[in-house]
Amino acid sequence: MITLALLALLLLPFLLVAAVIARFSRISRRSLLRWCAIIYLAAAILVLFGLGPYLAAWAIVHSGTRPQDRSLKDSPARHGVSFEDVAFDAVDGLKLSGWFIPPTSKNAILICTHGLFRNRFEMLERTIPIARAGYGALLYDTRSHGSSDPGLISLGYHERSDVLGAIEYVARRYQDSADHPRIVLMGVSMGADSTLEAAAESKGYSAIILDSPFLNIRDTVARHSWLLLKLPKFPFDSLFLFWLERLAKFDPARMNAEKALARIQPVPILIIASEGDNRMGTVAARTLHDDAKSRLKILKIYGKEVGHGAAARIYPAQYSTLLLQFLDVALGPTAAPADTEAGGVTASSAREDSPK
Repeated sequence: MITLALLALLLLPFLLVAAVIARFSRISRRSLLRWCAIIYLAAAILVLFGLGPYLAAWAIVHSGTRPQDRSLKDSPARHGVSFEDVAFDAVDGLKLSGWFIPPTSKNAILICTHGLFRNRFEMLERTIPIARAGYGALLYDTRSHGSSDPGLISLGYHERSDVLGAIEYVARRYQDSADHPRIVLMGVSMGADSTLEAAAESKGYSAIILDSPFLNIRDTVARHSWLLLKLPKFPFDSLFLFWLERLAKFDPARMNAEKALARIQPVPILIIASEGDNRMGTVAARTLHDDAKSRLKILKIYGKEVGHGAAARIYPAQYSTLLLQFLDVALGPTAAPADTEAGGVTASSAREDSPK
């Protein structure tokens, strides 16, 4: 629809110019239509594959929370959960805002990272049942989203600095405590990939939860170029990545979930996806599950009725049960600690494909 709208807008001036020339010129109508069609085709190609990739990359790099999420007024307190408004720095210096829910009966804290165009509210419905079960949580707005400082959006690469900053914040908060809480990293969509990239650069966590991850930026751009714009992945994806690298100031090839997974600690990992996710699909989740070296790795695939990142909204009870069961096992006495070498051997692995 977006591409058709652009082509229609581009066609209007050609029609107006052709009408004026036809009215005051002696050029034959056939010649006029032929030259207008040639020039229009050239202009359309220039806009779609010249200006289009630049504008698309610029829009992503300078994006933020979508309007419907900016208007949300919910909070943990409305669900009977105590929290604090907090602020902390990403490791590259940007100021981030969030909510901190202290743990009660469980000595563990989830660091919850939302996806592109969203904010901390996306993680709230996922976190409330976890908090009621006694776990703590840090829900925060990533750079340029919600109430956090503006920064360049990179589809996960710069955002890994936000996750690392969140890990450092929790560590500092409990640095004088005799009993340090264990940290669980959780992310959705872009947040899942920035979480994985951060995990590859840190050792301060005990488990990972990835909801709707993608494998790399190139494949994701190619998929979305057809899904959203109905444009062929070549040459749009290469042109988009060309501009993304220059505007966001990073090499998109450095964002690779498989390579990041190979560098993380062999901690328990839960990966969630759905057959109805036409944006990311299930290939990334299945690949990451198969490649994970963790002794405990669980793959949950929801059905075709569940869209991108929508499992918590469509099946809230089942989703929270899945997370709680995973956390109880992953953080239990039989789970491997964060700095334990698992030797690449999977002692416990589960794969579940169902809508529930």
